[in-house]
Amino acid sequence: MLNFYRGKIFLKEYRKIKFTDKLYLKYLIYIGTLLKEEPLPPEAKDHPLKGKFSDYREFHISGDLLLVYRIKEDTLQLIRIGSHSEIFG
Repeated sequence: MLNFYRGKIFLKEYRKIKFTDKLYLKYLIYIGTLLKEEPLPPEAKDHPLKGKFSDYREFHISGDLLLVYRIKEDTLQLIRIGSHSEIFG
């Protein structure tokens, strides 16, 4: 099982998210899946990023709510959370 790290920017953005119970549960399930080093379900659309973000991956919690992360050594690092335009805009 991986260790867990949430960066400062992630924590700031996370506090602004208005999770419904269903979305929060999906978030927890996806994070738990990654911590166990298992693949996310296809609906998460997990994929590597390109360009200056090529060290990172992104998945969709729902619709336009994205989470950017990376696995470095034995740690799952949560980097950003928000809409596509908030993160990459």
